[in-house]
Amino acid sequence: MKSLQKILLLTTTLSQVSFLVNAICQNFGKNCPEDAPCCNNGWCSNDPKFCSTGCEPGNSFSPKSCYPQPLCINQYDDFSKPSLVPWQSFTGDPNQATWTSDFTPDYAAYTNDGQLALNMKYDGVNKNEKGNYQGFGSTVSSTRWLEYGTVTARIKTGSSTKGVVSSFIVSTLIKTKNMIGDEIDYEWVGLDPTEAQGNYYYNGTLDYTKGSHHKVGADTSAGFHTYTIEWMPEHIRWIIDGNIVRTSLKSDTWDETLQAYKFPSRLSRVQFSMWDGGMGAPGTADWAGSPTDWSDKNRAYTMYVDWVNITCYYTGNTSTTWPPEGYGPKKKSSGSPTEQGSYATLGVNVPDNFAAPGTNSSQIVPETPNYNAPTLPKLVAPIAVVCTVTIIGAVIFGVWRYRKGRKCIFELRQRKRVKNCEREIAVNFTFFTEVVIDALAALKKIDT
Repeated sequence: MKSLQKILLLTTTLSQVSFLVNAICQNFGKNCPEDAPCCNNGWCSNDPKFCSTGCEPGNSFSPKSCYPQPLCINQYDDFSKPSLVPWQSFTGDPNQATWTSDFTPDYAAYTNDGQLALNMKYDGVNKNEKGNYQGFGSTVSSTRWLEYGTVTARIKTGSSTKGVVSSFIVSTLIKTKNMIGDEIDYEWVGLDPTEAQGNYYYNGTLDYTKGSHHKVGADTSAGFHTYTIEWMPEHIRWIIDGNIVRTSLKSDTWDETLQAYKFPSRLSRVQFSMWDGGMGAPGTADWAGSPTDWSDKNRAYTMYVDWVNITCYYTGNTSTTWPPEGYGPKKKSSGSPTEQGSYATLGVNVPDNFAAPGTNSSQIVPETPNYNAPTLPKLVAPIAVVCTVTIIGAVIFGVWRYRKGRKCIFELRQRKRVKNCEREIAVNFTFFTEVVIDALAALKKIDT
């Protein structure tokens, strides 16, 4: 029993050590310090916006340095009351605003008619990866996250010409974590503005074979139509103007190799987006239509959202205080500048204006892997796992062999089972040596 207690204690200690080894905020070089505890976009800060969307619990001072994701409440928003803030000024408090505008420059706003307008304008300063100037669009995200539910929006798209893409999304997307996660969407492209396209993605895998095309019966950029995403634990439905146009069942997504359902199930936000698909990569440009018409450099393409209705699958998440007890930076009133209430951001190449997750591009598309990234962040996780498993295995093996060895040594002293005991001791030593050699070989493979 005492040996088992020692093993459990060692396992717990090693898991804590593993967390510390893995905790590296990229531009700071290690896990964040207590006075700037939140890691976001690779920098450490005590600024509330660093501690909300995009905050990385594993790379922060502690998992509770990041605010929890505010959960869904049933709400109908006709945009008659201002509840949209630039992401840079969002504190993470869902009671502060219903929506954030995620890009800088900010081209999202309310109209005088009480509608949400997302604009895309020509960017003649920055070229994309294909060397083309393109439009810079807008993304608006909900400040609360839902796990299943029904979202309906009345939308007039901005996809009036080739290349212009309008989107209505339920997504896990947080690009600062270099992952996509799950997504369910509607997209409208200027190549054919009379149809809506629907798709869903699981765990960052962009499987375009699951896409579907649905004729709306009119130019979606010329008038409003209602679009619904019904996301339930067992199915997803796409509903246009009250008509079910597609149903996807969770039971049809079973993957025998993964032994898992490839079905969206992560907490997600509601998002609306405008982006330029016609001036980018050939595959995207062919899909959206190309080239995007920028003959008038002063024009703007606009997507309008008249209202949104969100019905949560899980309810009872209304909160009146923020942040929840124990989360976020510690509040202090004296001492260092950060203790006095000012904000400090730590790390190399800190930008003058910290951008929201995903603002390095106006397109809701996956990031490509950074093969030039430092090797240490890549290695620490597998090294920690291999070392932990090896040590725990060696300890368990040692305890077992120790018990047998004590008996064997006693018998050696009594001159009983001499040959068997000598062989047993030799086998123990050989086996332990092989474990160490295998572990070193595994680390060498990881390093290469």
